[in-house]
Amino acid sequence: MGTGRKQGEVFRRYLWLYEMIASRGPVSFQEISRTWESATINEDKAGLPHKTFENHREAIETLFDVKIVCDRASNQYYVDNDGNALSREAVSLLDNALFLNNIASKAGLRERISVETAPNASQYMRDIINAIEEERKLSLLYRHNYDRNREETVSVTPIGLKMFRQRWYLIAEKPDGEPYSYPFDRIVRLSVGDKTVPSSFDISDLFHNCYGIIREPWTEPEEVLLKIQSEEANYIEALPLHQSQQVIEKDDGYTLFSLTVYPTHDFIMELLSHGDKLEVLAPQSLRNEIKGIIFNMHKLYK
Repeated sequence: MGTGRKQGEVFRRYLWLYEMIASRGPVSFQEISRTWESATINEDKAGLPHKTFENHREAIETLFDVKIVCDRASNQYYVDNDGNALSREAVSLLDNALFLNNIASKAGLRERISVETAPNASQYMRDIINAIEEERKLSLLYRHNYDRNREETVSVTPIGLKMFRQRWYLIAEKPDGEPYSYPFDRIVRLSVGDKTVPSSFDISDLFHNCYGIIREPWTEPEEVLLKIQSEEANYIEALPLHQSQQVIEKDDGYTLFSLTVYPTHDFIMELLSHGDKLEVLAPQSLRNEIKGIIFNMHKLYK
C-alpha cells in the first residue's frame, strides 16, 4: 500500500472515531473497541488496542483542535463542544470531511447527493498551512476583484484561513501592517518565503463583529434591529445571521431580532435577499441605505 493510501486510511480512522464518539458519547473504550471490530472500514476486523486509540485521540486534537475527553468518574469518552470559537469551527470542518468521506466510500450515494460546487482550494491550502505552522512569509501574485487586468505581487504574513459562501480566503498581514482578505480564486501564483515574526492579529477578533468577509474597522459596529415575518423568521432563527443575534420579541405574524455587526456591503446584500419578508427598523442610517437601494431597483423595473 502506497504512502498516500496509508495516510488516507489513517485519516478515515480518525473520522470514524470522531463520528462514533460524537454520535454516541459518552461511551466507554470497551464499546468503542467492539464497534470498531464490525466497522466497514476495518477490513481485517482486528481489534483496537488502547494505545492506538489514545494515539488517534491525540492526533484528532492536534489536527482539528477537537478534544475527545475522558470523564474519569465514569471512564467514558465524549467530544468537548464547549471549547472556544476555533474548536467549534474545527468540529464543523470535521463534520464536513466526514460527510465527504462517507460519499466517497459509498458509490451508491454519489448519484443521490447534490452539493454546491466551490472553487478548488487544495492548490494553495497545503502551502498556506505550512507557512502558518513554520512562521514563514507568503509571496502572492494577486488579481484584484474589480479589475481582472490589474495584478500585483505582494509579500504577506499569513494570519489564517476563512471560508465564506463556499469561498476560501487567505487572511494575511500586508507590508503596511494591515490585515487583508485574499480569495483563493484571485491568487494567480503563491510561494512560501523566508522565516518571519508571526502576525499578532487573531482571526476570531478580526471578524468578531463582521457578518461575512468584509471588515470596516474604522467604523463602530452597530446594533441592528430586524422585523421579519414569521415563516422567514423561523429560517433566520435556525440559521442565525451572526453570533450576536438574539430574539427580542415574538408575535403571531413576525419576530424581532437584534444583532451587533458592521453594516457592510455583504450584510446589506444578505438583508435584501429576504425581500419584503424583512424590514430594517434600526439604525436609521442602515434603513435609509436599504431604502435608497430599493428605490434605485424600482427605477430599473418601471
